[in-house]
Amino acid sequence: MIRQTTTDDWEVLRDTRLRALADSPEAFLETVEDAWSFPEGRWRERATPDDTRASFLHDDESGMVSCFIADDPSNVFLVGMWVAPASRGTGVARDLVESVVAWAGEHGAARVCLSVEPGNDRAARLYEKCGFVETADPPPFPYEPNRDNRFYVLEL
Repeated sequence: MIRQTTTDDWEVLRDTRLRALADSPEAFLETVEDAWSFPEGRWRERATPDDTRASFLHDDESGMVSCFIADDPSNVFLVGMWVAPASRGTGVARDLVESVVAWAGEHGAARVCLSVEPGNDRAARLYEKCGFVETADPPPFPYEPNRDNRFYVLEL
């Protein structure tokens, strides 16, 4: 079961994120070394939902995803998606994506946007199965994606 995090979940979110960074460093913009140095306040902020951001965890901590709205409220950015190796192919990833899509709809967004690292074909297939379409003309991302990333959009 997927749940939205609250401030009280900061340690679980931190621990899951650190596992994700150690397991799949190529899939993230930050490193596990950088994340280890983050102060408690940064983790609490990441775990605390508001009208512009949310994080979601699988109940057994086998997966996580975050999303946020930047300058244009019509775009929600899906970021930080990870599923533990033992839970891949079980539906956890789909459930996490659906949580972000539902959150985006509840917040009046017109689309959910994301980027996929080069070579991560499994993630690309997942997003396509969830209805995302690859685009060569994504909306401006509020962060600098890695070079050669693939971009996907789901119109709501």
